[in-house]
Amino acid sequence: MSKKDKTMYGKDITTFMSDVFNPGVINPSREMLEREWFRNILYYCGEQYIEWYETAKTFRRSSKISPFTPTPVSNILRDYVRSMKALILNKEYSIKIYPNSNSMEDREAARLGEQLLTSMDLDYDEEFKDERDKVALWMVICGTAFMRTFPMISRGKYGIDSNGKLIPTGDVASECVIPFNVVVDQFGDKLTDKRWVGIKSLKSTEWVEDTFKTKVNSDSTDLKLNYQRRLMQLVANVSPWKGIGLGSSSSIDLDPNSELCVFQELEFKPTKEYPEGRYIVSTNDTVLLDSPRLPIPTKDGVFYYTLTDFQYLQIPGRFWSEGGINDLISPQTNINEIDQAVAINRKSFGRPILFIPVGKEAVNLERVSNQGLSFLAVKYDPRTSGGQPPKIDRGTPLPEQFIKEREIHRQTAQDAAGDPNHVLRGGIPGSAASGVLVDMLQEAAERGHTPDIRRFYRSLKRVYRKRLLLAEELYTEKRIMKIVNDASAIDVKMFKSSDLRGNDDVMLELTTGISSTKTGQTQTMISLAKEGFFGDLTQDPSLRQELLRRIGLGNLPNTISIDTNRAELEHEKIKFSVKDDKLDGSQIQGIMLAMPNQQTGELVVVNDDPLFKFDNHKIHYETHRNFILSPQFQDLKQEAQTVLIAHTDLHKMLMDQMQQAQFQAEQGVEAAKQQPGESEQAPAAEEVL
Repeated sequence: MSKKDKTMYGKDITTFMSDVFNPGVINPSREMLEREWFRNILYYCGEQYIEWYETAKTFRRSSKISPFTPTPVSNILRDYVRSMKALILNKEYSIKIYPNSNSMEDREAARLGEQLLTSMDLDYDEEFKDERDKVALWMVICGTAFMRTFPMISRGKYGIDSNGKLIPTGDVASECVIPFNVVVDQFGDKLTDKRWVGIKSLKSTEWVEDTFKTKVNSDSTDLKLNYQRRLMQLVANVSPWKGIGLGSSSSIDLDPNSELCVFQELEFKPTKEYPEGRYIVSTNDTVLLDSPRLPIPTKDGVFYYTLTDFQYLQIPGRFWSEGGINDLISPQTNINEIDQAVAINRKSFGRPILFIPVGKEAVNLERVSNQGLSFLAVKYDPRTSGGQPPKIDRGTPLPEQFIKEREIHRQTAQDAAGDPNHVLRGGIPGSAASGVLVDMLQEAAERGHTPDIRRFYRSLKRVYRKRLLLAEELYTEKRIMKIVNDASAIDVKMFKSSDLRGNDDVMLELTTGISSTKTGQTQTMISLAKEGFFGDLTQDPSLRQELLRRIGLGNLPNTISIDTNRAELEHEKIKFSVKDDKLDGSQIQGIMLAMPNQQTGELVVVNDDPLFKFDNHKIHYETHRNFILSPQFQDLKQEAQTVLIAHTDLHKMLMDQMQQAQFQAEQGVEAAKQQPGESEQAPAAEEVL
């Protein structure tokens, strides 16, 4: 290694990475930022009476609250996070890839890229969507969330070899990274402006040694990194009723027997010495990997970090955004104090007080049941008490001002959340409000969050592009892709990275409509059908069935579903009928096929189907025609295309013959009706003359 390979920004690599992953050295303000995240997480969990003690690096019950003080239960912050997360994720979007040219090859490659990204969303039981939900949750709580896109061999494996090269047999993975594990350069308010970004995580010591063939020492002393495990242990040890489980002096300790090490990864933007960037992996001051390129390939001079940032409430000139619940902390704290005061008052001064005139033996409490109700009754003996009854004082309840103040704080929280009437959470503004007014209020409330939503999907678009760039480099061998075609059927396709042809200009288009609810969409389609917008549905059974499917009644029995399913089954048979560029006759058994004789020109049946005469030729023809005109038809081999076209022509010929016979029959009936009429009119004409 040369001297420049051993140093970075004037420091030794190990020294520089040690400073980077110690926020107090390079970025002292990071301490305050993490305390804010700790607070937001605890408030979201409803554990507002627990605090993170920075000096002890652990969670403890707040010293300001007595162990006997009731803890709050209501949590307006969780309601806000839930509604904002639903508002962001309850959006339908379509993946579009712009081709690099107008050529048919690039257009087909762009369509293949769209199908690949859609298929990757469905891999591993839709794991990507789960990670996307986590990102939205962290973004609302902490303000800044991260999703990482990186190569891996298989589940839990590492996709970069010891020389820093991507392993061709790898896969593309995307996962949410909690902000506590991310460190960035202070320079720049955008991630692409940062000179470097770092990620630290806990890895099994055995896994690190097996992967990098290097002996490392276990070290789990990075207490900041262990926050996630500490929080899990905390939630497992507190009472769900928030009353007991965590004493004033108890803390959450780590398992001392865990064989873990701090896995540190640092990515550097391209420089003159490293035009494709630099990627370094280390643990416990031991450099495991030093690659002269970034994990995601640099293309056309544009580089990409594996991390993608998702920002919520942005602050000008600052990279880290604020969480959406920051403005709700103060109202939630005030509500907690009022709830505690009410509970204490109800258990002390607010309780009824019983004054006994002589002695306690003169008064007894007995349980009385009356009409299914059970309650305690006060009974006294007038002879023992000297004829003086006991007196009951109602106590001193809190003034009505406390309850009104609580409502004021709740209203303040709603206003701060941008949803003053709770319409985003299913609330109705008033008994006199019409459905149109509710939709208008919901639209107005959503409009205030539209920039945040669009910014989220712009970041998600960058994630999709990084996934496609990695796929172009990793998927060098044949891969299987499963997609849902336009007919809602499953297509299985073979492809490799060269088929993408470098088309990676990804766009996410949010779908818009006149109604955002399923009920509103169903009502709209029914109204349009009543107005005749879709024409005469009795003459178009396919469209009628599609409308039933859209409104959730697609499983109703109908006369066309049998023929449609049979036609789609024929498509599947023909797809796999060609092997090694030869037609396999066993795969197309049961498909009627007739070819013209080269000498006579007459059709000769080459593949018989005894059920062909029972088919509804019109439905079969329309189903086959739609598939032939679809992009999926172009993926078939030439032999399979010829078979399907010949089979469709046969349906077309018989359909035309049936229509011609029906037309001739109608003409004959019309002629028979007109013939008697002419013989009757002839005498009438003679009489006139």
